[in-house]
Amino acid sequence: MTNWFRTAGGRLRDSWLLVVEVTLATTASWFVASRLLGGPHGSGDLSAFYAPAAALIVLSQARGVRLRRALRVLAGIAVGVVLGEAVVGVFGARSTAAVFVVILAAAGITVATGAPGVVRNQLTTSALFLVAVVPPGQELEPTRLYDALIGGSIALLITQVVGAQSPLRPLDTEGRRTFAELSGVLDDIRQAVQRHDEQAARSAFGRAQQLDSRTAALRRAVSVADENLRLAIWERGSRSRVDAARSAADHVDYAVRNTRTLARSTVVLARLPQPPPPQLATALAGLSRLAGCAAAVLTAVVAGDGDTADRHVDRASAVALDAVRAMTPLVRHEQPLPVSTIVGHIRMVTVDLLRSAGADKPDVLDAIDAALALPSEHRTGDS
Repeated sequence: MTNWFRTAGGRLRDSWLLVVEVTLATTASWFVASRLLGGPHGSGDLSAFYAPAAALIVLSQARGVRLRRALRVLAGIAVGVVLGEAVVGVFGARSTAAVFVVILAAAGITVATGAPGVVRNQLTTSALFLVAVVPPGQELEPTRLYDALIGGSIALLITQVVGAQSPLRPLDTEGRRTFAELSGVLDDIRQAVQRHDEQAARSAFGRAQQLDSRTAALRRAVSVADENLRLAIWERGSRSRVDAARSAADHVDYAVRNTRTLARSTVVLARLPQPPPPQLATALAGLSRLAGCAAAVLTAVVAGDGDTADRHVDRASAVALDAVRAMTPLVRHEQPLPVSTIVGHIRMVTVDLLRSAGADKPDVLDAIDAALALPSEHRTGDS
Protein backbone atom coordinates (compact mmCIF):
# COMPACT_ATOMS: atom_id res chain seq x y z
CA MET A 1 0.00 0.00 0.00
CA THR A 2 2.87 2.36 0.81
CA ASN A 3 4.35 1.76 -2.63
CA TRP A 4 0.98 2.47 -4.22
CA PHE A 5 0.70 5.84 -2.49
CA ARG A 6 4.28 6.64 -3.41
CA THR A 7 3.60 5.80 -7.05
CA ALA A 8 0.36 7.79 -7.03
CA GLY A 9 2.13 10.77 -5.50
CA GLY A 10 4.83 10.61 -8.16
CA ARG A 11 2.23 10.58 -10.90
CA LEU A 12 0.50 13.59 -9.40
CA ARG A 13 3.79 15.47 -9.18
CA ASP A 14 4.51 14.71 -12.82
CA SER A 15 1.01 15.50 -14.13
CA TRP A 16 -0.45 18.06 -11.72
CA LEU A 17 -0.46 20.66 -14.48
CA LEU A 18 -2.73 18.49 -16.62
CA VAL A 19 -5.14 18.11 -13.67
CA VAL A 20 -5.29 21.90 -13.34
CA GLU A 21 -5.79 22.37 -17.09
CA VAL A 22 -8.60 19.79 -17.27
CA THR A 23 -10.40 21.21 -14.24
CA LEU A 24 -10.19 24.82 -15.36
CA ALA A 25 -11.02 24.14 -19.02
CA THR A 26 -14.07 21.97 -18.41
CA THR A 27 -15.49 24.23 -15.70
CA ALA A 28 -14.93 27.37 -17.75
CA SER A 29 -16.40 25.73 -20.86
CA TRP A 30 -19.56 24.78 -18.99
CA PHE A 31 -19.95 28.24 -17.48
CA VAL A 32 -19.33 30.11 -20.73
CA ALA A 33 -21.60 27.90 -22.86
CA SER A 34 -24.52 27.55 -20.45
CA ARG A 35 -24.43 30.73 -18.37
CA LEU A 36 -22.44 33.45 -20.04
CA LEU A 37 -22.90 33.35 -23.81
CA GLY A 38 -26.13 31.44 -24.03
CA GLY A 39 -26.16 31.10 -27.82
CA PRO A 40 -28.30 28.30 -29.19
CA HIS A 41 -29.04 27.09 -25.67
CA GLY A 42 -30.46 30.34 -24.47
CA SER A 43 -29.16 31.97 -21.29
CA GLY A 44 -28.91 29.58 -18.37
CA ASP A 45 -29.62 26.41 -20.38
CA LEU A 46 -28.08 23.41 -18.63
CA SER A 47 -27.74 21.18 -21.70
CA ALA A 48 -24.43 22.65 -22.80
CA PHE A 49 -22.49 19.57 -21.76
CA TYR A 50 -20.82 19.25 -25.18
CA ALA A 51 -18.61 22.26 -24.38
CA PRO A 52 -16.77 20.60 -21.45
CA ALA A 53 -16.79 17.34 -23.41
CA ALA A 54 -14.96 19.03 -26.29
CA ALA A 55 -12.49 20.58 -23.83
CA LEU A 56 -11.78 17.12 -22.41
CA ILE A 57 -11.25 15.69 -25.90
CA VAL A 58 -8.73 18.39 -26.77
CA LEU A 59 -6.85 18.12 -23.46
CA SER A 60 -6.76 14.33 -23.69
CA GLN A 61 -4.45 14.71 -26.67
CA ALA A 62 -0.73 14.98 -26.13
CA ARG A 63 0.66 18.48 -26.00
CA GLY A 64 2.02 19.39 -29.39
CA VAL A 65 -0.96 18.03 -31.34
CA ARG A 66 -3.83 19.71 -29.50
CA LEU A 67 -4.35 22.50 -32.00
CA ARG A 68 -4.51 20.08 -34.92
CA ARG A 69 -6.78 17.69 -33.01
CA ALA A 70 -9.11 20.52 -31.97
CA LEU A 71 -9.60 21.51 -35.60
CA ARG A 72 -10.25 17.87 -36.48
CA VAL A 73 -12.83 17.57 -33.72
CA LEU A 74 -14.69 20.60 -35.09
CA ALA A 75 -14.50 19.22 -38.62
CA GLY A 76 -15.89 15.85 -37.49
CA ILE A 77 -18.76 17.47 -35.61
CA ALA A 78 -19.64 19.77 -38.50
CA VAL A 79 -19.77 16.93 -41.02
CA GLY A 80 -21.73 14.78 -38.56
CA VAL A 81 -24.33 17.50 -38.04
CA VAL A 82 -24.82 17.96 -41.77
CA LEU A 83 -25.06 14.19 -42.29
CA GLY A 84 -27.51 13.75 -39.43
CA GLU A 85 -29.77 16.54 -40.68
CA ALA A 86 -29.76 15.10 -44.19
CA VAL A 87 -30.72 11.61 -42.96
CA VAL A 88 -33.45 12.99 -40.69
CA GLY A 89 -34.84 14.96 -43.62
CA VAL A 90 -35.16 11.78 -45.70
CA PHE A 91 -36.02 9.06 -43.17
CA GLY A 92 -37.26 11.03 -40.18
CA ALA A 93 -35.82 11.05 -36.64
CA ARG A 94 -35.67 8.03 -34.33
CA SER A 95 -36.29 5.45 -37.03
CA THR A 96 -34.37 2.21 -37.56
CA ALA A 97 -33.75 3.13 -41.20
CA ALA A 98 -32.30 6.50 -40.18
CA VAL A 99 -29.93 4.90 -37.66
CA PHE A 100 -28.81 2.28 -40.19
CA VAL A 101 -28.18 4.82 -42.95
CA VAL A 102 -26.39 7.35 -40.75
CA ILE A 103 -24.01 4.74 -39.29
CA LEU A 104 -23.34 3.30 -42.75
CA ALA A 105 -22.70 6.73 -44.25
CA ALA A 106 -20.53 7.89 -41.34
CA ALA A 107 -18.41 4.73 -41.46
CA GLY A 108 -18.05 5.01 -45.22
CA ILE A 109 -17.01 8.67 -45.11
CA THR A 110 -14.43 8.19 -42.37
CA VAL A 111 -12.92 5.06 -43.92
CA ALA A 112 -12.79 6.59 -47.42
CA THR A 113 -11.10 9.76 -46.15
CA GLY A 114 -8.75 7.94 -43.76
CA ALA A 115 -10.02 10.02 -40.85
CA PRO A 116 -8.26 9.45 -37.50
CA GLY A 117 -10.12 7.94 -34.59
CA VAL A 118 -11.01 11.23 -32.88
CA VAL A 119 -12.65 12.55 -36.07
CA ARG A 120 -14.38 9.24 -36.74
CA ASN A 121 -15.89 9.17 -33.27
CA GLN A 122 -17.03 12.78 -33.29
CA LEU A 123 -18.54 12.59 -36.77
CA THR A 124 -20.46 9.41 -35.99
CA THR A 125 -21.73 10.49 -32.56
CA SER A 126 -22.80 13.91 -33.87
CA ALA A 127 -24.83 12.36 -36.67
CA LEU A 128 -26.26 9.63 -34.44
CA PHE A 129 -27.22 12.16 -31.76
CA LEU A 130 -29.40 14.09 -34.20
CA VAL A 131 -30.97 10.92 -35.60
CA ALA A 132 -31.57 8.93 -32.42
CA VAL A 133 -31.75 11.42 -29.53
CA VAL A 134 -33.07 14.80 -30.68
CA PRO A 135 -36.87 14.90 -30.61
CA PRO A 136 -38.47 15.39 -34.05
CA GLY A 137 -38.88 19.02 -35.00
CA GLN A 138 -36.40 20.37 -32.43
CA GLU A 139 -33.77 22.56 -34.08
CA LEU A 140 -30.45 21.72 -32.44
CA GLU A 141 -28.11 21.45 -35.40
CA PRO A 142 -25.84 24.34 -34.36
CA THR A 143 -25.55 23.20 -30.74
CA ARG A 144 -22.81 20.61 -30.86
CA LEU A 145 -20.65 22.64 -33.22
CA TYR A 146 -21.20 25.74 -31.11
CA ASP A 147 -20.34 23.90 -27.89
CA ALA A 148 -17.30 22.23 -29.41
CA LEU A 149 -16.02 25.58 -30.60
CA ILE A 150 -16.40 27.00 -27.08
CA GLY A 151 -14.87 24.00 -25.32
CA GLY A 152 -12.02 23.50 -27.77
CA SER A 153 -11.13 27.19 -27.82
CA ILE A 154 -11.12 27.48 -24.03
CA ALA A 155 -9.00 24.34 -23.70
CA LEU A 156 -6.43 25.73 -26.15
CA LEU A 157 -6.52 29.13 -24.44
CA ILE A 158 -5.84 27.64 -21.01
CA THR A 159 -3.07 25.47 -22.43
CA GLN A 160 -1.52 28.59 -23.91
CA VAL A 161 -1.90 30.63 -20.73
CA VAL A 162 -0.17 27.88 -18.74
CA GLY A 163 2.82 27.94 -21.09
CA ALA A 164 2.74 31.62 -21.98
CA GLN A 165 5.57 32.68 -19.69
CA SER A 166 8.05 30.33 -21.33
CA PRO A 167 6.71 28.57 -24.44
CA LEU A 168 10.09 26.96 -25.13
CA ARG A 169 10.75 25.73 -21.59
CA PRO A 170 9.64 22.13 -22.28
CA LEU A 171 12.11 22.03 -25.16
CA ASP A 172 14.98 23.23 -22.99
CA THR A 173 14.07 20.76 -20.23
CA GLU A 174 13.85 17.73 -22.50
CA GLY A 175 17.00 18.72 -24.37
CA ARG A 176 18.97 18.74 -21.12
CA ARG A 177 17.49 15.40 -20.04
CA THR A 178 18.16 13.72 -23.37
CA PHE A 179 21.79 14.75 -23.62
CA ALA A 180 22.37 14.01 -19.93
CA GLU A 181 21.06 10.47 -20.38
CA LEU A 182 23.09 9.99 -23.56
CA SER A 183 26.22 11.27 -21.81
CA GLY A 184 25.56 8.89 -18.93
CA VAL A 185 25.26 5.89 -21.24
CA LEU A 186 28.50 6.82 -22.99
CA ASP A 187 30.22 7.07 -19.62
CA ASP A 188 28.86 3.64 -18.66
CA ILE A 189 30.35 2.26 -21.87
CA ARG A 190 33.67 3.92 -21.00
CA GLN A 191 33.72 2.32 -17.57
CA ALA A 192 32.91 -1.10 -19.01
CA VAL A 193 35.78 -0.76 -21.50
CA GLN A 194 38.17 0.58 -18.90
CA ARG A 195 37.43 -2.27 -16.47
CA HIS A 196 37.16 -4.89 -19.20
CA ASP A 197 33.89 -5.93 -17.55
CA GLU A 198 31.36 -7.91 -19.59
CA GLN A 199 28.59 -7.49 -17.01
CA ALA A 200 29.09 -3.73 -16.98
CA ALA A 201 29.05 -3.75 -20.78
CA ARG A 202 25.74 -5.63 -20.78
CA SER A 203 24.33 -3.16 -18.27
CA ALA A 204 25.40 -0.25 -20.49
CA PHE A 205 23.82 -1.93 -23.49
CA GLY A 206 20.55 -2.33 -21.58
CA ARG A 207 20.58 1.34 -20.66
CA ALA A 208 21.37 2.29 -24.26
CA GLN A 209 18.28 0.39 -25.39
CA GLN A 210 16.16 2.76 -23.29
CA LEU A 211 17.48 5.88 -25.00
CA ASP A 212 14.75 5.82 -27.64
CA SER A 213 12.25 7.00 -25.03
CA ARG A 214 14.37 10.09 -24.43
CA THR A 215 14.58 10.80 -28.15
CA ALA A 216 10.79 10.47 -28.41
CA ALA A 217 10.38 12.88 -25.47
CA LEU A 218 12.65 15.40 -27.17
CA ARG A 219 10.64 15.17 -30.39
CA ARG A 220 7.42 15.69 -28.42
CA ALA A 221 8.98 18.74 -26.76
CA VAL A 222 9.76 20.16 -30.21
CA SER A 223 6.11 19.63 -31.21
CA VAL A 224 4.89 21.27 -27.99
CA ALA A 225 7.13 24.29 -28.55
CA ASP A 226 5.98 24.53 -32.16
CA GLU A 227 2.32 24.46 -31.08
CA ASN A 228 2.96 27.04 -28.36
CA LEU A 229 4.47 29.40 -30.93
CA ARG A 230 1.57 28.90 -33.35
CA LEU A 231 -0.76 30.16 -30.64
CA ALA A 232 1.58 32.82 -29.21
CA ILE A 233 1.79 35.20 -32.15
CA TRP A 234 3.97 37.57 -30.12
CA GLU A 235 6.67 34.88 -30.03
CA ARG A 236 6.77 34.16 -33.76
CA GLY A 237 10.36 35.39 -33.89
CA SER A 238 11.36 32.33 -31.87
CA ARG A 239 10.35 29.88 -34.60
CA SER A 240 13.92 29.63 -35.93
CA ARG A 241 14.97 28.29 -32.52
CA VAL A 242 12.39 25.51 -32.74
CA ASP A 243 13.52 24.68 -36.28
CA ALA A 244 17.11 24.41 -35.05
CA ALA A 245 16.01 22.16 -32.19
CA ARG A 246 14.06 19.96 -34.60
CA SER A 247 17.18 19.50 -36.70
CA ALA A 248 19.21 18.74 -33.56
CA ALA A 249 16.65 16.11 -32.50
CA ASP A 250 17.06 14.34 -35.84
CA HIS A 251 20.81 14.02 -35.32
CA VAL A 252 20.36 13.02 -31.68
CA ASP A 253 18.24 10.16 -32.98
CA TYR A 254 21.16 9.02 -35.16
CA ALA A 255 23.55 9.39 -32.22
CA VAL A 256 21.27 7.26 -30.05
CA ARG A 257 21.09 4.49 -32.66
CA ASN A 258 24.84 4.46 -33.11
CA THR A 259 25.39 4.53 -29.35
CA ARG A 260 23.22 1.45 -29.04
CA THR A 261 25.37 -0.29 -31.66
CA LEU A 262 28.51 0.91 -29.87
CA ALA A 263 27.25 -0.58 -26.61
CA ARG A 264 26.51 -3.89 -28.30
CA SER A 265 30.03 -4.00 -29.72
CA THR A 266 31.40 -3.26 -26.25
CA VAL A 267 29.86 -6.50 -25.00
CA VAL A 268 31.79 -8.40 -27.69
CA LEU A 269 34.97 -6.50 -26.82
CA ALA A 270 34.62 -7.43 -23.16
CA ARG A 271 34.69 -11.13 -24.07
CA LEU A 272 38.21 -10.93 -25.51
CA PRO A 273 40.88 -12.42 -23.26
CA GLN A 274 43.19 -9.42 -23.60
CA PRO A 275 42.17 -6.04 -22.13
CA PRO A 276 41.16 -3.33 -24.62
CA PRO A 277 43.64 -0.56 -25.45
CA PRO A 278 43.34 2.41 -23.05
CA GLN A 279 42.88 4.81 -25.97
CA LEU A 280 39.29 3.59 -26.35
CA ALA A 281 38.38 4.65 -22.81
CA THR A 282 40.02 8.04 -23.40
CA ALA A 283 38.04 8.55 -26.59
CA LEU A 284 34.79 7.49 -24.89
CA ALA A 285 35.41 9.96 -22.06
CA GLY A 286 35.74 12.68 -24.68
CA LEU A 287 32.55 11.47 -26.35
CA SER A 288 30.65 11.82 -23.06
CA ARG A 289 31.95 15.37 -22.72
CA LEU A 290 30.94 16.08 -26.30
CA ALA A 291 27.34 15.18 -25.44
CA GLY A 292 27.52 17.79 -22.68
CA CYS A 293 28.79 20.38 -25.16
CA ALA A 294 25.93 19.56 -27.55
CA ALA A 295 23.46 20.03 -24.67
CA ALA A 296 24.95 23.44 -23.91
CA VAL A 297 24.62 24.45 -27.57
CA LEU A 298 20.95 23.46 -27.66
CA THR A 299 20.24 25.28 -24.40
CA ALA A 300 21.83 28.47 -25.76
CA VAL A 301 20.01 28.16 -29.09
CA VAL A 302 16.63 27.72 -27.39
CA ALA A 303 17.39 30.72 -25.19
CA GLY A 304 18.26 32.78 -28.26
CA ASP A 305 21.81 33.40 -27.02
CA GLY A 306 23.78 33.15 -30.26
CA ASP A 307 27.13 34.22 -28.81
CA THR A 308 27.04 31.56 -26.11
CA ALA A 309 25.94 28.97 -28.65
CA ASP A 310 28.92 29.84 -30.87
CA ARG A 311 31.33 29.43 -27.96
CA HIS A 312 29.93 26.02 -27.16
CA VAL A 313 30.11 25.04 -30.83
CA ASP A 314 33.83 25.83 -30.81
CA ARG A 315 34.23 23.86 -27.60
CA ALA A 316 32.37 20.90 -29.11
CA SER A 317 34.68 20.91 -32.12
CA ALA A 318 37.77 20.88 -29.91
CA VAL A 319 36.44 18.09 -27.67
CA ALA A 320 35.46 15.98 -30.70
CA LEU A 321 38.90 16.31 -32.27
CA ASP A 322 40.63 15.41 -29.00
CA ALA A 323 38.43 12.34 -28.59
CA VAL A 324 39.08 11.04 -32.09
CA ARG A 325 42.78 11.85 -32.06
CA ALA A 326 43.14 9.74 -28.93
CA MET A 327 42.44 6.74 -31.17
CA THR A 328 45.04 7.64 -33.82
CA PRO A 329 47.61 5.11 -32.49
CA LEU A 330 45.02 2.35 -32.91
CA VAL A 331 44.75 2.85 -36.68
CA ARG A 332 48.51 2.64 -37.21
CA HIS A 333 48.65 -1.02 -36.29
CA GLU A 334 46.34 -3.91 -36.96
CA GLN A 335 43.78 -4.35 -34.18
CA PRO A 336 41.34 -7.13 -33.26
CA LEU A 337 38.07 -6.75 -35.14
CA PRO A 338 36.01 -5.64 -32.08
CA VAL A 339 38.51 -2.83 -31.43
CA SER A 340 38.39 -1.62 -35.03
CA THR A 341 34.59 -1.83 -34.97
CA ILE A 342 34.36 0.32 -31.85
CA VAL A 343 36.72 2.90 -33.37
CA GLY A 344 34.30 3.19 -36.28
CA HIS A 345 31.27 3.49 -33.98
CA ILE A 346 32.94 6.19 -31.88
CA ARG A 347 33.61 8.16 -35.05
CA MET A 348 29.94 7.89 -36.10
CA VAL A 349 28.61 9.01 -32.72
CA THR A 350 31.11 11.87 -32.72
CA VAL A 351 29.89 13.13 -36.09
CA ASP A 352 26.24 12.73 -35.06
CA LEU A 353 26.80 14.81 -31.93
CA LEU A 354 28.71 17.46 -33.87
CA ARG A 355 25.80 17.73 -36.29
CA SER A 356 23.30 17.95 -33.46
CA ALA A 357 25.30 20.94 -32.21
CA GLY A 358 25.70 22.50 -35.65
CA ALA A 359 29.46 22.03 -35.30
CA ASP A 360 29.93 19.79 -38.34
CA LYS A 361 32.20 22.18 -40.21
CA PRO A 362 34.05 20.68 -43.20
CA ASP A 363 37.47 21.35 -41.69
CA VAL A 364 36.47 19.59 -38.46
CA LEU A 365 35.08 16.57 -40.31
CA ASP A 366 38.21 16.40 -42.45
CA ALA A 367 40.43 16.56 -39.35
CA ILE A 368 38.46 13.72 -37.77
CA ASP A 369 38.89 11.53 -40.84
CA ALA A 370 42.56 12.45 -41.13
CA ALA A 371 43.14 11.39 -37.53
CA LEU A 372 41.70 7.97 -38.40
CA ALA A 373 43.59 7.71 -41.71
CA LEU A 374 40.34 7.89 -43.66
CA PRO A 375 39.94 9.68 -47.01
CA SER A 376 38.93 13.25 -46.25
CA GLU A 377 36.26 15.10 -48.16
CA HIS A 378 34.10 18.16 -47.53
CA ARG A 379 30.67 16.74 -46.92
CA THR A 380 27.63 17.21 -44.74
CA GLY A 381 25.76 14.08 -45.79
CA ASP A 382 26.34 10.51 -44.66
CA SER A 383 28.61 9.99 -41.69
